[in-house]
Amino acid sequence: MKIIITENKLRELQLQYLNGFRYNISKFDNFIIIYYPNYNDEDDFESDVLMEYDYDDGRLYIDRTFLTNFSKIYFPNDDDAGPFIKDWFENEFGVDIDFMDS
Repeated sequence: MKIIITENKLRELQLQYLNGFRYNISKFDNFIIIYYPNYNDEDDFESDVLMEYDYDDGRLYIDRTFLTNFSKIYFPNDDDAGPFIKDWFENEFGVDIDFMDS
């Protein structure tokens, strides 16, 4: 089955997906860390890091599995997901990302 949606609606879905992780955020020292949610216990987080920003070098780490899955769901070209996440992260947290790693 094919579903046709507008670019604006697609962007809204992409942002809504990323915004769903905002309750799994930890800030300490020079890091902003977003964890994978632990669906077994709503008050606990998995130790697995979904994204991690380091203020010292401006690096944004994105978990490779997450990046691959996000790309497959929302982007026809896998290379477009990274820059989209970078822009979202910069806007969400008011930081400047110098480079990304996964």
